[in-house]
Amino acid sequence: MTPAGELQNLPKWRGLVLLLASFLGLVAGLCAVFALVVTAAQGWQEHARAHWPEATAQVRQCGLDIYIHKPESYWIDCAISYLVGGEEIVSHVHSRSTPAPRRVVWQYPPGQFERLQEWVDAHPEGTPIVVRYDPANHSKAVLVATDMPLGEPRTPGNLKLLGIAALSCVVLLAIARIMRP
Repeated sequence: MTPAGELQNLPKWRGLVLLLASFLGLVAGLCAVFALVVTAAQGWQEHARAHWPEATAQVRQCGLDIYIHKPESYWIDCAISYLVGGEEIVSHVHSRSTPAPRRVVWQYPPGQFERLQEWVDAHPEGTPIVVRYDPANHSKAVLVATDMPLGEPRTPGNLKLLGIAALSCVVLLAIARIMRP
């Protein structure tokens, strides 16, 4: 344990680096914990959905709609219908949202709005789509093929974010430890 007097004897720049590395390391650690919780929850949901029964659905209507929870954002919203036990079920599948093309916002990968539009154009009314439906709530469906832009599982991206946050935490706290007197 470093006595408080030794910290005061550090050069000013070294003390600032120590403080900054410690603070950022702790923030990265909190981000890693948050990413771990989110990744576990979404991974469990995706795992459970992978075991739902399959059905071949028909696209009723598919389009790019304004996503009302974010200003000037769009998402794919497809009305689909499929049979479960002889009963026709009508449901919706959709993508995550992306900023409108006229908004100047950095995005990765670029051209997401155009990719969404291309997918919608390739899925006119009557196009068959394989879905999985919730056995407890037949109107809840997810796509089997993850070819919908921004509709793919989130767990792989969450795992990358978790790794980056955890690695940043370790590196920053190691720097802070090295900088200590």
